[in-house]
Amino acid sequence: METHAVIASLPVTGTDRTMLIDAANAAFERIIERMEPANEELTRSYWDAEGYIDNEITSDMLPLSRDYAAYLVDAFLLQHVVQLAVAADNEAAESRP
Repeated sequence: METHAVIASLPVTGTDRTMLIDAANAAFERIIERMEPANEELTRSYWDAEGYIDNEITSDMLPLSRDYAAYLVDAFLLQHVVQLAVAADNEAAESRP
């Protein structure tokens, strides 16, 4: 659904924030299902959709249409999830005797 809504200031709040967090969570689920990380529970424990939105949308990107922001969240989340899975693998390896 295309909208003409624009994110013009940070932090992202209200409906924009809710929509982006929902988009990030949906993308995370899609990615993790396809990746099948070795330490899925631990990888999931590292996931923070709110933190991801707060850190990925920066002032130099503004103004930004809501639709394009959702696209960026989806497009760049794969690398972030890979980093979470690597961190989970490292933590699991360190905790093994």
